[in-house]
Amino acid sequence: MEKKQEPLASLRDRLTLFLTERGMRKTPERYEVLRVAGLAGSIFTIDELMKLMQQEGNFRVSRATLFNSMELFCEAGLTIKHPLATAAHYEIRTDSNPKAYVICRQCSSIAKVSTGTARLALQSLHVRYFNIEAKLLYMYGLCRKCQAKNRQEAKKKQKSTKQDNKKK
Repeated sequence: MEKKQEPLASLRDRLTLFLTERGMRKTPERYEVLRVAGLAGSIFTIDELMKLMQQEGNFRVSRATLFNSMELFCEAGLTIKHPLATAAHYEIRTDSNPKAYVICRQCSSIAKVSTGTARLALQSLHVRYFNIEAKLLYMYGLCRKCQAKNRQEAKKKQKSTKQDNKKK
């Protein structure tokens, strides 16, 4: 548990610095949202964060407060906002290492790629005359569950077509 507390303390310090530089209020709610978001441990939506806040949080906050806090954290570089069609997904940004994700175009699930190959390719990527702040790679396709579902639907369709042809 100590390993998780260390990055959260660093995030808390970075948030304090960000708020101080911009003359913004350092509210306990903001720090609590950051703490609970850090407990999520992976990619999460506002709805998932709201449930976690109800279970683990010391404050009751509105959805608007969560949205505003997450946008503030993105601006501060503390979180990553993943651009998905269904809903915004967020992730606590504990380091500046490149990250790669796979996104299912059918069910919109998102997963972090754990292999080093994609990260190594991103790490060595440089763009001339451009200062890259974050290296994120999104790969779209079909997840295993959706592939299986599509195969089953295709088999059912094929069977019904064969039965229709036999009736004729």
